[in-house]
Amino acid sequence: MTCARLSTIMEMSKKRAGDISKDFQNCHDLIPGLPSELAIECLVRVPYQFQSAMKSVCRSWRSLISDSSFIIERRRCGKAELLLCLVQPLSPPNPASKTVGETLVMDEKGEKKLEDESPRVFGTPRFGLSVYNAAMSTWNRVAFPEQQIPLFCECVALQDAGKILLIGGWDPETLQPVKDVYVLEFAGEGSGRRWRRGSPMTESRSFFACASVGSTKVYVAGGHDDQKNALRSAEVYDVEKDEWSTIAPMTEERDECQGFFMETDLGFCVISGYATESQGRFRSDAESYDLATNSWAKIENIWPFQDTSPRGRIAGDMRGSSRLWCFTDQLPSETKDDSRKCKLDVETIQLPVTGSSVFAGSLGGEVVVMVGGKRESEGEGVMMKMKTEKKIGKWSGHIQIPYGFSTLPFSQSSIYV
Repeated sequence: MTCARLSTIMEMSKKRAGDISKDFQNCHDLIPGLPSELAIECLVRVPYQFQSAMKSVCRSWRSLISDSSFIIERRRCGKAELLLCLVQPLSPPNPASKTVGETLVMDEKGEKKLEDESPRVFGTPRFGLSVYNAAMSTWNRVAFPEQQIPLFCECVALQDAGKILLIGGWDPETLQPVKDVYVLEFAGEGSGRRWRRGSPMTESRSFFACASVGSTKVYVAGGHDDQKNALRSAEVYDVEKDEWSTIAPMTEERDECQGFFMETDLGFCVISGYATESQGRFRSDAESYDLATNSWAKIENIWPFQDTSPRGRIAGDMRGSSRLWCFTDQLPSETKDDSRKCKLDVETIQLPVTGSSVFAGSLGGEVVVMVGGKRESEGEGVMMKMKTEKKIGKWSGHIQIPYGFSTLPFSQSSIYV
């Protein structure tokens, strides 16, 4: 390598490393003999699966990898790995299948916990948190410190904080809605990919709308309580303060609704759902929450399928856009009025398969759709990907899902590590 080329790399590395915490800018012992800028360039390129072991090398490595800016630097140089986290029912054991992979996770006391590799299912299904690493094409199940995660809990990511949250759902034993919040640490000071309990919601709820807003907050709204009553109430969680605060209630009760955060003037959006007295008849409208005024506004004629829940059917890349995509094997019951300008655009995309159950979600700049059906009962599933840049395009690839991970998820989120 020429001296000029090395000098250029050094200058670029120094500029990029400037965003890493100041504690490491003058650290000369990250890799002996290398300037800190080049040492950081080397360390951010190590695959995520080895980072836990790297923390045991020395204090400076542990401090660097535990710093929240480390993931930001990995993203900047294109080495961050994208994880798709899925809350899904656990498949019953298959004697002919290989052992399901598993990620070892420590609880908040630092004790190692392992999840049963071969869950037994009797009547009520058990739920687990599965992780697909898009960069490595691997599947793993994250061990949980409790016996099992709450059924039908919401999974939401806070990228800048390096956290995955599991919120609400049903108690696995009583089948009643809960207020519980579990936080999985993927990054940050002292992180060991550990679970901790967050402060509980002010109200027990399940099948509610949920979305992260900004770097530290999660908004929830609607769902139903322990008496199966649809809810209008809404609240917000500040993960840094570990506090919940109530916000203005929605104008309508909305059970089995779907939530999104749109980085436009729409803010937190809650789509469809149904009232207590009209269970199973899904509303066609939505509501958007204005964070500045603490008020809700209705958006008419968004969801055209009266007999179908929007949950698991809608996905999209909301970065600076107000477009969402609905994936279905049926046509809308009503024709959308193109003459009416709508702040929120939900475009219907017909799947290339019919008669199958589906779940759609977002994975970086792509939409992923998991397809169930006959293949699922045989222990296999298919996940299709579609680009969302500019205009929705053709399916870009099919991913075979191994046995143990092929059941359709209830909720999902993705995070860079």
